[in-house]
Amino acid sequence: MAATDRTIAVISGDIINSTGLSAEQFEQLLARIKEIQTWMSTENPSNAHSIIRGDEFQSVVHDIGNTLRYTLIYRLGIKALGKAFDSRISFAIARHAELRESVSESMGEAFVLSGRGLKSLKNHRLVFSSDRAELNTQFDLLFQYLDRQLTDLTARQCEVMLPMLKTTQDLSISELATQLDVATATVSKSLKASGWPLISALNQQFINQVTRLQNV
Repeated sequence: MAATDRTIAVISGDIINSTGLSAEQFEQLLARIKEIQTWMSTENPSNAHSIIRGDEFQSVVHDIGNTLRYTLIYRLGIKALGKAFDSRISFAIARHAELRESVSESMGEAFVLSGRGLKSLKNHRLVFSSDRAELNTQFDLLFQYLDRQLTDLTARQCEVMLPMLKTTQDLSISELATQLDVATATVSKSLKASGWPLISALNQQFINQVTRLQNV
């Protein structure tokens, strides 16, 4: 066990209507979650993850400025598999934690807030909480709007946005179109319809605010 007073983030999620998935769809889902978690660990090797029963997942995030970005990649990555796939996600940022080798056995305020938030989700599919009142006040309503926007996205729109989230470099529409092997006009239309510019701006605002509070 490693006790820390540093601020960490915890992302907790589960799959909506997972019992309605076929065996093939369930394997697709499991592979996608593992792919996302592996990628998150390449971004920061300290990040740790778990999958429970195949339809619940959790990540401990140490590069907390990326927490919303990772949350979006989980949500969009799962939705990109098709109409049958979506998830509910609760993510939280807080100080003080007791981290164990097994994520499911770790404890701390971020774990409590994230788990509590996931249990509270009924009509919504995304919720954020923090031990910092400033963050809760600033982002609560914004994330409610974000949740609605994400819920309405098509699988194609999710697929188009994923590379934009996975890179920290500027990726032009033509480069994205080449990467996805689709027409530039199709990519441009999908990004505009998905609300990507506002989602990107919100992610940057979250990064700025979390980084500022972390340095206080």
